[in-house]
Formats: sequence, structure tokens, C-alpha cells
Amino acid sequence: MKSSRSFYIAIILFSFLFTSCIEKNSDDPNEVYQLWSGREPEKDVKILKGQYWQSAHFTLEYKMYMELYATQEWIEEFIKINDLKVHTSEIDLPNDAPSWFKPKIGFTAFSSPNDISSIYFVDLKNGYLLFHETQL
Repeated sequence: MKSSRSFYIAIILFSFLFTSCIEKNSDDPNEVYQLWSGREPEKDVKILKGQYWQSAHFTLEYKMYMELYATQEWIEEFIKINDLKVHTSEIDLPNDAPSWFKPKIGFTAFSSPNDISSIYFVDLKNGYLLFHETQL
């Protein structure tokens, strides 16, 4: 009886460990948004392109690129919630960025003081955004 119980406990533990160990990849814009944010895109956001990779490791490690349009209200709320500041230092775009990820002159770059590996390019005039977020 005792060895049977240990067997079942071991099965449960291994199941828990390995169910989250599946790499995730997506180029579907709405799925990328959902994997990144944990919810469907809001009505005031239009996702144009996306690329998402998440490691098979049990900790949350991911890279995300996204191109989107959003309302001014959504952008302001996003900047506020994430405590983003205007990025003033030099920006090196990642070598693995998708071909469509090309910030243009006139974009304002934002980043978090606590996370310099992620960068958000915003065209405040027309609500066009390019996001690159990394958590490794």
C-alpha cells in the first residue's frame, strides 16, 4: 500500500513538472497577443504582426515581437501600468528580430528602468506601436 501511494505521488509530480515543459512558438498576431498578455486583444487594439517564442523550461522565458495599432487611451494606460520611461540611451536591435520589425525615425522609444532588455517603439501621432519584450 505504501509503495503504491509513493508511485502515485511520483506520477503526479512528474506530470506536473512535464506538462509545462512544452516550447511555444507562434506567428499568428492574435495568438501572440494572447500568449503575451494572457487575454484576447481588446477592442481598441489591432494586432498586425507578431512573433512569440517561449522556452520549454518551467520558468517563464520568452521573446516577443509585435506590431499593432492602439488608441491613445490604451497607449497611455500601457505606459503608466508598466512604468515606462522614454529610452534615452543607444538602442541595439536584436539580430533575431523579424524582417518587419523596423522602427522608423520619429518613433518614441520607451523602456522600463527595471528591464532594459525590452523596448517599446511608439508613434504617438497615429497609435502605431512596435514591441520587443524579452524575459530570459
